[in-house]
Amino acid sequence: MNKNLKVLKFVAFGMLSASIVLIIMGVYFYTKEDAFLKECKLIKCRIEKIEEKRLGKATLTFREVNGNYPPFEYKIEYDASEDELGYAENEVHDVYYYSKDVSRSEIKDFFINHLTSFILIIIGFAFMMDFPVMLFVISLQKKKQSPVQQGYQELKDQIISE
Repeated sequence: MNKNLKVLKFVAFGMLSASIVLIIMGVYFYTKEDAFLKECKLIKCRIEKIEEKRLGKATLTFREVNGNYPPFEYKIEYDASEDELGYAENEVHDVYYYSKDVSRSEIKDFFINHLTSFILIIIGFAFMMDFPVMLFVISLQKKKQSPVQQGYQELKDQIISE
């Protein structure tokens, strides 16, 4: 049983290490995504046309409401069996317009703009929360194995058997 506790302790510290790496990666990707968004110009756009040649893959054509920027296409994929597209023609949205490569422009939405970093940070914190739980389980198992308790159990077994 002592070997199992060592393995469990190793796994606990491994998960803690993995959580730290995931959180650091999440923060890195957040700053990288945020730096990209700062290069973009935030503009208001109207959805001019929605084209969905294949279910689950749509192309939205945006036009800036003041007409200062040329229309551009935004491709989006979604799970058609669970969701609807969530966009309709003539809706107005804030868009991060990237003039250097218009295909990289994004609709302003925290989960769309920071999806990678959000997932990494959430998984990292989930792993981190497992660490104290695993240490608690290890300490409980050690208490069960303590020599005093084992001696007490043997004495109790002798008294009951007599």
